[in-house]
Amino acid sequence: MFSLIIPAYNRGALLPQTLRSALAQTVPFREIIVVDDGSTDDTAQAVAQFGDRIRYIRTENQGVQKARNVGVDAAMADRVAFCDSDDLLDPEYVEVMSTWLASHPDTDVTYTNFSTFDARPWYPDKFFAAPPGYFDGAEINQGFYVNVPDLYIKSIRYPCMWVTGMTVKTAFYQRIGGFDPSFRRVVTEDWEFNLRAIANGHVALYRRPLVRVRYHTGSQSDSAVRLHLGAAKVLKHCLEQHPPASRYEGEILQEIERHSGLAFNAAFAAGDFAHAKQALTQPHLHLAGAKFEVKKKIVKLPHPLRLVAWQITQWASPRKRAAT
Repeated sequence: MFSLIIPAYNRGALLPQTLRSALAQTVPFREIIVVDDGSTDDTAQAVAQFGDRIRYIRTENQGVQKARNVGVDAAMADRVAFCDSDDLLDPEYVEVMSTWLASHPDTDVTYTNFSTFDARPWYPDKFFAAPPGYFDGAEINQGFYVNVPDLYIKSIRYPCMWVTGMTVKTAFYQRIGGFDPSFRRVVTEDWEFNLRAIANGHVALYRRPLVRVRYHTGSQSDSAVRLHLGAAKVLKHCLEQHPPASRYEGEILQEIERHSGLAFNAAFAAGDFAHAKQALTQPHLHLAGAKFEVKKKIVKLPHPLRLVAWQITQWASPRKRAAT
């Protein structure tokens, strides 16, 4: 049976729905642990309404990675599962995972397919949107993909695994170091752990969506910039720290360059000069062309001139002119 770890920060409004989904399992978790990462809202009260059915641990605000690690350290089960504080678990989640793991105890990590939800759903499920051939050559066993060929590099090209719905042997988690707190506030922080798990363990992927991941709307330009800067940081780290990455060095360097370029262009388009400058410092940003050189020079101008020059480029763009 599993211990469920739910890190939470200022999620008093959404956490009860997540906890109700965790408590509604056809086979119960051994325990459900909420690690409150220094919330300043009513997260504690939201948990308290469930009484002793939930273990509550409060820490200083140190980031979601540290919160997850604290939860694992406190867990009593030999396997832990994870759920973010705004996501939802299917009622059969524990039953499906525990049945599989009972007959495949050598599996270190399992992930499940997932769907997203909000007012604007993305796609039927994550695996459905995978590139053609992604699962070719994999074995299918009791609804799980196992031994997916080249899963490490495939997960760089198209990350299809989410921390919500992941189960992992507690000993394996500790052995590979848990989540890395140095990726605090990096949007793609769980991606690095997933790649590290693939590099070091036996992984199984459940084909049917057993979790629903909440999509938060917000500033799309800011999200895109942070997403791509985070991806570049994670991939650079993987290239330096993950042994399997060396086999794919050329492709990973291209991905770092691609994400750095996307971050720069998104930041420039939004007039976010701080992040545009940050993108320019990426060691693998090698964009070429007259437009890039103009943008780069504008970003480096003093503030008053920079703003005027940027406004001219926005007015002069075909899309902006068409809108006027």
